[in-house]
Amino acid sequence: MQTFDAIISGYGPTGATLANLLGTMGMRVAVIEREKAIFDKPRAITADHEATRAFQAAGLADEVMRGTCAHPGTDFVGVQGQVIKRFYPMPAPGPLGWEPTYMFYQPALEATLREGVARFSDVKVFLGHSLVEYRQSEHSVEVDLVDGEGQVQTLSGRYLLACDGARSAVRTQMGASIHDLDFDEWWVVVDVQLLDDIELPERCVQYCRPSRPGTYIVGPDKLRRWEIKVLPGESPESFNDPAHLEAVLSTFVDTRSVQVQRVAIYRFHAVVVDQWRDGRVFLLGDAAHQMPPFMGQGLCAGVRDAYNLAWKLDAVSRGLADPAVLDTYMAERRPHVQQVVATAKSFGLIIGELDEGAARLRDERLLAELNSGVAQTVRQSFIPGLTAGLLHFDDEAVLGAGAGQLFPQPWVSGPSLPRARLDDVTRGQFYLVCREARWVKRANALFADSTCLFASAVVCLDNRQQPGFENEAIYCAEEGGFITRWLEQFEAVAVLVRPDGVAFGIARDPTSLEGLIVDADQKMGSVSFVREVTL
Repeated sequence: MQTFDAIISGYGPTGATLANLLGTMGMRVAVIEREKAIFDKPRAITADHEATRAFQAAGLADEVMRGTCAHPGTDFVGVQGQVIKRFYPMPAPGPLGWEPTYMFYQPALEATLREGVARFSDVKVFLGHSLVEYRQSEHSVEVDLVDGEGQVQTLSGRYLLACDGARSAVRTQMGASIHDLDFDEWWVVVDVQLLDDIELPERCVQYCRPSRPGTYIVGPDKLRRWEIKVLPGESPESFNDPAHLEAVLSTFVDTRSVQVQRVAIYRFHAVVVDQWRDGRVFLLGDAAHQMPPFMGQGLCAGVRDAYNLAWKLDAVSRGLADPAVLDTYMAERRPHVQQVVATAKSFGLIIGELDEGAARLRDERLLAELNSGVAQTVRQSFIPGLTAGLLHFDDEAVLGAGAGQLFPQPWVSGPSLPRARLDDVTRGQFYLVCREARWVKRANALFADSTCLFASAVVCLDNRQQPGFENEAIYCAEEGGFITRWLEQFEAVAVLVRPDGVAFGIARDPTSLEGLIVDADQKMGSVSFVREVTL
């Protein structure tokens, strides 16, 4: 029987991202995928800089970004054709060092991720195989898989990681219940290639019209998409009739100027699974949650799952963290994704209103909010931070300031440090960040007195220092002032950052700095792999 550190069921974007992350960590991984080839049509189309940060950790961000285009922003258009709401990406360059939101072609993304997996001799991919069932014991999970000819074999792994989609066989066997956020609508997705240089909106558009709600999406190159709501009394299957499809699509675009590439009938859901872990079995991506596409966060949520869990599996597998750390995966990800799903649902309700009187009242309200400046228009502001789990709390109930927020990763450089993104300097570690050199010695002393096994590298943004590695620090400068503003926002002198770029917590003085390190030590276990980085 072949044995692995982890067995991944499902080789879509979430599973492939996870396989790459675990591969970079030197883990022995098996990937089980029912299909023999990548699905050759676009499905997910939008991603953000958090997803790219995970691809960066896997060493693939530059390759992933090739062939993408910046998201142009989305206008919500009301009954009379007026803009009633805006949903725009933050200006580039963003605080994570990548395009804040962008459009991609999923077959190309998946091909890049699979090429990345091929770098690792310890990652074995079983294409054309389906997971039949699993059995777990205290120390391992056995998985039975069958190929297209009915041949069954069994694999053994320390963990089973289910990335097998909305119809997850693993979730079914687990018997996990599902929390339904009460959104259940039929929509038709139509992908086209432009044939002519026709006039279309420069931005994406949400057509919030009761007569036929719909979405227009600007994809890379000549790819365009319309998502069209199926009306009451209208059969979803009627869109399989080319004549009906053309009649409806023609209300959005001159159909003579486009070539239909794909027509897919979807039942948009808003659901979150209640139980994401059963012993050594974990659910990720669509196996754990599904959301309507109105925020473009479906793929991003799965990639966040993979990034969150991967570094914790690595720490536990290497004996650098207590196994209880794995409990923080669901504790962190489930509330986060449930809020994102709820927001996506709220957008869907805005777009899909079918009562004209209610739609006109909606338009008046949203337009007033937009004109008064009350309306939030930046996409990233709708993505919450973490609120539970492996974070610093000021007491038993109150999350510390800054804890759970994404920490920036600006470009940094110095005489002894070539220009690089911060994550590439601190890869795979916890790190301590501060601006002033006077905190370097204090941090080193605290880490030296700690029972944890902290590394000694420090990065300090203090131009008064001599270039080099004096006082166990790498002195450099950041570009854009993102870290400086982040620390000022929380009135912090230092911040402890996790390997996935999430702030564990901040310190405002020497006492709270000591408490921060002790808390991290206790939460990670008797040993830690925190690396200090001071900026």
